[in-house]
Amino acid sequence: MEKILADFGIQPILLLAQVVNFLVLLFILKKLLYQPILKVLDERKKKIEQSLIDAQSIELKLVQTEEDREKKLAKASEEAKQILDEATKSANLVIEEAHLKASKDMEEILQKGQESINAERSKMHQEIREELADLIEVSLEKVAGKILTTKDQKELVQKTIKQL
Repeated sequence: MEKILADFGIQPILLLAQVVNFLVLLFILKKLLYQPILKVLDERKKKIEQSLIDAQSIELKLVQTEEDREKKLAKASEEAKQILDEATKSANLVIEEAHLKASKDMEEILQKGQESINAERSKMHQEIREELADLIEVSLEKVAGKILTTKDQKELVQKTIKQL
């Protein structure tokens, strides 16, 4: 084997020294370089995992917030529709009440007008009767003269008025 090593130009002592140097260098690199790099890579991996967990949490919260927003919008829309329906019903009720009040007021005005006309008619009939009675009385005085007493004249006037 020495011949093979000699043919390749390998010296066993130098080979052993190089192996020891390689092991020492490997140990130093492992302690000073690889561990900190592995530590940084491990921390980075944990941060990425935490970021993914946070992203999922944020996505869930976003979905939940979107659902809540949709529910609130639907609720607000329903409330607005109810308020609009109530306002429409209330407006229709007010309009109907106004129509009823106007009809009632119109009927009252017509009734008062009819009563006023009837009262005026009665008053006119009374005035006509009084004037007619005066005319009849004057006519009787002229025709009958002083033969009839005032009592007889009044009775005669009353009978004539009743006949009319």
